[in-house]
Amino acid sequence: MTFSLKLTHDEPRLVYLALVYHLGRPGSELDATTWQPAEHGLREVKVALGRDIERDETVVELDETQYRKLLSAIYGCVNELRVYHMRNGAESTVSRFTATAESLFPEIKVESDEALAVSEAMMMLHRRIERAVANTVPSANEPDSASVTRSRWRIPFRR
Repeated sequence: MTFSLKLTHDEPRLVYLALVYHLGRPGSELDATTWQPAEHGLREVKVALGRDIERDETVVELDETQYRKLLSAIYGCVNELRVYHMRNGAESTVSRFTATAESLFPEIKVESDEALAVSEAMMMLHRRIERAVANTVPSANEPDSASVTRSRWRIPFRR
């Protein structure tokens, strides 16, 4: 199943930063079972989004694996932004994260408290993406019909 996420305002920059965080971690694009490069990683998404980063609106296409990785990357990015705030803008251990964060959101370089505002926006984006995807996937309570193709994929909910 593939999802198209419409990103507006600062959301393309938020997603791009999350992708930089994800790709900056060693082994992030390796398949967990084979240790080979993942067939559907986030590198292609980052490249495509990079071309549209300055637009007011863009669409990102994700499959199931990419969707899960993106949500994980957003959570990791939120934590990294909080650490950035606590370390008063010190360099991240994730490759290119600090430089990218400061170029996409220059206000955090001037005032490290702004990193908390960016992390809050990132969490709101995470919730919006989860809701958008949940609304497109049939719920387990809906009756099956012969005319509806069942998805093999269920959204994991974390509470």
